Amino acid sequence: MTELETNGHSRRSVLKRGLVLAAGAVGLSAAGGTARAATKLDAGGGAIRLLGSNWRLVTPARAAGEAIQLGDHGAVYGDLLDARKRAIGQFYGSRLAIQAMPGGHVRADASVEVHTFVLPTGTLIGMGTSVLGKAVFAIVGGTGAYANAKGSYAATQRLRELGGNGTAEFDLTLSS
Repeated sequence: MTELETNGHSRRSVLKRGLVLAAGAVGLSAAGGTARAATKLDAGGGAIRLLGSNWRLVTPARAAGEAIQLGDHGAVYGDLLDARKRAIGQFYGSRLAIQAMPGGHVRADASVEVHTFVLPTGTLIGMGTSVLGKAVFAIVGGTGAYANAKGSYAATQRLRELGGNGTAEFDLTLSS
């Protein structure tokens, strides 16, 4: 059975990407309604530590266990926990696989990422570049209690699909 080609993309590829986007949209709306207010986070400034569990990466163009390639798009998601490991929200991210050291090995060892932290009193949006799962990201905005949020955060993500244990840590510094 052959696949129909559309602008250089197979029908299967286009459908898979559409399903990932639809699943992300459904997840964001569901998470907003089910986030539990286990702790109050201060949106006015200061430090926040969030933990992540059930950290996963979905890359529609790759089979399970297949190496991520340059240019691959993926969706990252997981549960957000407070310091006492109580669930307080959801994390959703998109990533584009890139190469950290041009001219070296041709492999995807870094990514450009956009993050959404869905918390009980609003959302935080961050973006930046991650190399081998570690990075400092910019907080570029938010909603609700975080409507005027700015600052940065250090992130360590251990994606199962990249050999990690499915956990993450975020140390956010908000400024008013």
